[in-house]
Amino acid sequence: MSMNEIHEKHWSEFMADSHHRTLYDSWWTPSTVNYWRHTRLLSPVLEVLGSLKNHSWLTVGDGAGTDAWRLLQAGFREVMASDLDDTVLKQTKAAGHIADFCIENAEALSFADDSFDFVLCKEALHHMSRPYAAIYEFFRVARYGIVIIEPQDPWLDFPSRSDASSPHYESVGNYVYQYSSRELEKIAYGLNIRGIATKHMVDVYIPDCEFAFCTEGDRIWEETLAKTAEADLAVSQGMVKPNYVQAVFFKNTVAVELFDLLAVQNPGWRFLRTDTNPYLNGQSAG
Repeated sequence: MSMNEIHEKHWSEFMADSHHRTLYDSWWTPSTVNYWRHTRLLSPVLEVLGSLKNHSWLTVGDGAGTDAWRLLQAGFREVMASDLDDTVLKQTKAAGHIADFCIENAEALSFADDSFDFVLCKEALHHMSRPYAAIYEFFRVARYGIVIIEPQDPWLDFPSRSDASSPHYESVGNYVYQYSSRELEKIAYGLNIRGIATKHMVDVYIPDCEFAFCTEGDRIWEETLAKTAEADLAVSQGMVKPNYVQAVFFKNTVAVELFDLLAVQNPGWRFLRTDTNPYLNGQSAG
């Protein structure tokens, strides 16, 4: 069985499992600790691109449609969810959480060039066998930019782990790719696009956070806050590195001055111009 077939099987049988069904039901409650976690991870969209709510979005690898739902919750008006299998997406639409969905292989998208203004891929690239093929597909179908949110490689960039690295695999059959801001910047340079904005974040997962609420006295909520603060302090002291990297690729900008304006408005982000190839006369290749 291929990796894609294993992934499709996972989602097609997802709702038949009682535990998975319980998890699914919990995902649509905004006051949970799990919702808080995933909203933080979506900061590339909500912070950097939050003013572009009238533009179209495609979410990729969005198994249950939760990424598309969060964008709609935040006021983005035109969002298409996609995944290799649509079994759960159908139920999510029937429940009224999303408006549109489709079956798509991220490594070979069926859409024409520039079909969407933006593409969002959150925590899905590391499930793919050819994630870089998917990234270039995102650039093909996106008119203005793409957002990638992924676990960060602990063996790359300072402070990096010094022990021997070993491959990690998931039960759905994939090798787990991890990324660094440097790797993502090289993609931007190679394409000679307008630029890239990157940020790192610490995420802490406490079991059963899907059923805990962001209220004072909730054990899981307070433990999540404490462990997140502890990890942030260790990061600030250079002892460890954040476990997530977030990136906004600007293939083109909606307006010429937008890139520089966003850089000023988001000082917590690293904005880098990457349309610097002298042999292309400094013109964006997007």
